[in-house]
Amino acid sequence: MSGLAPAEARVGLVVALGGLVAVLDTTIVAVAFPVLLQTFDASVTDAQWIATGYTLALVATMPLAPAVAGRWGTRRTYVVALCGFAAASLWAAAAGGLGSLVAARVGQGLAGGLLTPLGLTLAFAAVAPERRARMTAYTGLPLLIGPVLGPVLGGLLLDTGSWRSLFLVTIPPALLCALGAARWVPAGLAGREPAPTDLVGACLLVPGVVAVAYAASAEGAGPAVRLVVLGLGALLLACFVRRSLARRWPLLRVRLLADPVFGRNAAVLMLYAAPYFGSMLLMPTYVQVLRADSALRTAALMIPGALALGVSVQVAARVLERLGPRRVVGAGLVLALLHGLALVAVLRPDTSYAVLGGLGVLQGLASGAVMMPTMASATRDLQGGDLASGAAILPLASTIANGIGTAVVSALFAAAIAWLLPAGSLASLAGLDGAARTAAVADLVDALRLTQAATLVVVLLALVIRLGGRRDAGRRRTTEPTPAGGVRR
Repeated sequence: MSGLAPAEARVGLVVALGGLVAVLDTTIVAVAFPVLLQTFDASVTDAQWIATGYTLALVATMPLAPAVAGRWGTRRTYVVALCGFAAASLWAAAAGGLGSLVAARVGQGLAGGLLTPLGLTLAFAAVAPERRARMTAYTGLPLLIGPVLGPVLGGLLLDTGSWRSLFLVTIPPALLCALGAARWVPAGLAGREPAPTDLVGACLLVPGVVAVAYAASAEGAGPAVRLVVLGLGALLLACFVRRSLARRWPLLRVRLLADPVFGRNAAVLMLYAAPYFGSMLLMPTYVQVLRADSALRTAALMIPGALALGVSVQVAARVLERLGPRRVVGAGLVLALLHGLALVAVLRPDTSYAVLGGLGVLQGLASGAVMMPTMASATRDLQGGDLASGAAILPLASTIANGIGTAVVSALFAAAIAWLLPAGSLASLAGLDGAARTAAVADLVDALRLTQAATLVVVLLALVIRLGGRRDAGRRRTTEPTPAGGVRR
């Protein structure tokens, strides 16, 4: 498919299947949220912990992946994480109450947080640095299949069976992936670098990233609480960075961010991910609240964009080595700006769904040209411990940017509503009819357009950073400690 050797392709397929398991779990469970509310007779605030618990556990273990893999081996840790994910899924399917289900979801998150960084480490270690762009044709497959298959499969399982089947369905692919990894992934791939465990660093890093993720995603908490938690998380992370820079064997090599190539790509990834994931709440609000249409229509509108994203990832993997990340990612960011400008221009209370689907295709093409190529570019010349840390930092940065972007876009949308419609809100829209509803919907659509326009500033900044740097290929500084205690430069 991508010009890789058979052994390399098998590693890519294993990593792709592992990534698909995590993506399916997220998208399938999102469909079941209303059913779970009724089943457990829970409030929205309590039931949100089904998703929040998973997210917080995910970010808790993600930065620990390099240290765990360095001690136990990357392949072994990957296989154990997959088996742990399957066991937690079985626990979730057997849950007898909301508390048990939330605990099982935390278990899924603890295992799932290791899958992406370990998978990327294995995938990129399996090929020469100049061929890592080709490997993204495999690692990007979950982006193609997951968003399309998840909602459809979730809806089908809910219509034909119990909500428990939503968790059972991820067990076979997780175990199949574990078997494939044990058989096809070389035992020594990505190596092992046993180092003293930095327990103090872990006690700073894990609560820090969890606090930041909670502050960004906990909609049920008040603004003051979220601000205090965010400040505490930022303080813990600052202490961790200071400690990491002073240690020979840090828990996570954050000094990679000082590398011009890695740092620039990490910044581009975060600046793009924040508005991209954050603005995903706008279209469901438009379709289901403002136009009073079904969730199925929302899912149908997402399919063209998801397909375009998958196709774009495959094309980008083929041309990235020839054209370079500056051109490929730059083109993707330009497409993202065009998508945002076009959406602001055409969005009305009665905009054709065909037009919106077409704009979704444009957004999918943009995302496929930005996200995986940026990760491949950032890690192109990293080896050993640097590669393991880089493969953990990038998805962690994207996940945190996702939460921050969602929180900021929600706040911007609320501020736009308060400015354009002081006497109304989304909640009060259901009580309006006739001319009053028509006028309110028009104002709320304007609030959506204003919010979308505001996100374009961040995308433009990402484009400036991407185009402003030199070519990513060539000699770069690395920070990997040598066994003798020196530092490679």
